[in-house]
Amino acid sequence: MLSRLKFLLACFLLWILFFEAARLLFLFYHWEKARELSFQTWLSSLFYGLRMDASAAAYLIAPVCLLIIASLFVRFLTRPVVYRIYHYIILFFVLLLTLADLEVFKAWGFRIDATPLKYLQSPQEVWASISHLPLLLIFTVFLVVWLGLCWIFKKFIDKMIARIQPARKPWLAVLVLLLVTGSLIIPMRGGFQLTPMNQSIVYFSKNNFANVAAVNATWNLLNGLAQGASTENPYQYLNQDKAKQIVDSLYQSRGSIKRILKTDRPNVIVVIWESFTEKALHKTIDGKPITPRFNELKNEGIYFSNAFASGDRTDKGVAAVLSGYPAMNKVSIIRFPKKSAQLSTLSGFFKERGYVTSFYYGGETEFANIKSYLLQGQYDQLIDKNEFSVKDQNSKWGAHDGVVAERLFSDLAKQPTPFFVTWLTLSSHEPFETPTPSVFSGKDHTSLFANSLHYTDEVFYNFIKRCEQEPWWENTLLVVVADHGHTLPDPSDWISNFRIPMLWLGGALAEKGMVVEDPVSQLDLAATLTGQLGAERKFFPFSKNIFDSTASRWAYFSFNDGFGFVQRGKQLVFDNVGKQLIYQNGNITPGDIEAAKAMQQVSFEDYVGK
Repeated sequence: MLSRLKFLLACFLLWILFFEAARLLFLFYHWEKARELSFQTWLSSLFYGLRMDASAAAYLIAPVCLLIIASLFVRFLTRPVVYRIYHYIILFFVLLLTLADLEVFKAWGFRIDATPLKYLQSPQEVWASISHLPLLLIFTVFLVVWLGLCWIFKKFIDKMIARIQPARKPWLAVLVLLLVTGSLIIPMRGGFQLTPMNQSIVYFSKNNFANVAAVNATWNLLNGLAQGASTENPYQYLNQDKAKQIVDSLYQSRGSIKRILKTDRPNVIVVIWESFTEKALHKTIDGKPITPRFNELKNEGIYFSNAFASGDRTDKGVAAVLSGYPAMNKVSIIRFPKKSAQLSTLSGFFKERGYVTSFYYGGETEFANIKSYLLQGQYDQLIDKNEFSVKDQNSKWGAHDGVVAERLFSDLAKQPTPFFVTWLTLSSHEPFETPTPSVFSGKDHTSLFANSLHYTDEVFYNFIKRCEQEPWWENTLLVVVADHGHTLPDPSDWISNFRIPMLWLGGALAEKGMVVEDPVSQLDLAATLTGQLGAERKFFPFSKNIFDSTASRWAYFSFNDGFGFVQRGKQLVFDNVGKQLIYQNGNITPGDIEAAKAMQQVSFEDYVGK
């Protein structure tokens, strides 16, 4: 019996050692952030992460415990091969998600959870996102590391199993081993405290990177899978009545709206530009600007220099732009047709007023369940990848922006007026490939991303200039806004990563050459646009009219498990796990923090209730 207990304890400790090594790998892989931490903070991250490592290890050895108990009566289960196979399989998946977690954090800024798995429903899009990576090298490294770990586990298992002797009192051994197996609940839940294991238990620092480094990727993924779709609001920061009162006050206005359109029935084109970050407008590489054409167009319309994305993924951004609906933290309302069907949409608003509505996208609209949302939004036609010939599907995603722009321009010439058209671009999505020669040399992520933006910048400019020659342009408003920001081309602070460009162009504008410097959100487009046509804000309750001079000036955004709040001269970012500010700038007051918490609470409550 003692030899069996030693084997289980050794397995438990070996997994903890693996997870600690994985944490060191995470820190070294993200050296740019890790080097800012003191040596003591490194050690603290390893130390505080031990509780979550123990929790993950307990889950992994629970089946081993059951096999060891059964081995008291089934001699075959004392063979090393049984435990080798189990550990080889578990090692494969744990190592896979450990390595995937490195890139997930690099690209999205959070540790791997169930979120990336939702995209597996669209394998072609997943392939398009990762195909630019050196997959052969990655697979080779993975295989070598996995085989090396299998060899280590084999040596360990063979040595420990060889020491196991038949139990003299098997039923006593069963009782003891059952007690040991049952006691795994202690490390699983993180100890004897009232609250079971969660991410905040391993948070220890005011530096958020140090905290997320302490999180165990395996535990985090299993926890995300266990949570599933939210059925209750986890963000109860304030009394519900008080939270609603605060949010209502944020949207208060006396309805003094400035008219910036010359007509009440303009044609409307909304361009949602993939991953278009405001940082790119000010970035040059080797003396060449990334988006010279967009910078030129800024002077021809109304530019919003302090606009913010609501979320961090395309499916969240589409709902934010077209429905004025806030991005949720770990979920997307578009993925749940029952919920998204309850959203008002710009397309539906215009359709009900006699507009012809259409949506253009070079990829598959099924991606992230966007198609169901669009169909519910009363679009007359959806033009996606399937509408283009094979020769024009020149991107791993489908058809590049140049191809889609040509089709859109051709269709607009035959389009009955008035029309409402949406164009979702794709060329600046990973893998950042372009059908034209590179402007910026280099195969690093920054250069590839810059090239993709530069390509769409040229496509978009040419599209605008051709539209300006058409008779329908004089009665048209074109709005271009990003779906979300990006950490590239210069990974920086939270605020910069969520700041996006938004520009209004077209002959229907009464004013041009205007710059709006107040903080606004992509959420505000819906109420602002429909407000110009005399509609009330009730259609889009989480959207406010930018041109209402009595409305408050602020923008709210959310990410994996936190949120940001931007006002004139000050910004804050709050982490829901550590329940602390992880970024602040300006004179942040308790009232500012309460307002941000109220937005998080009320918006998620609305999502849960749909």
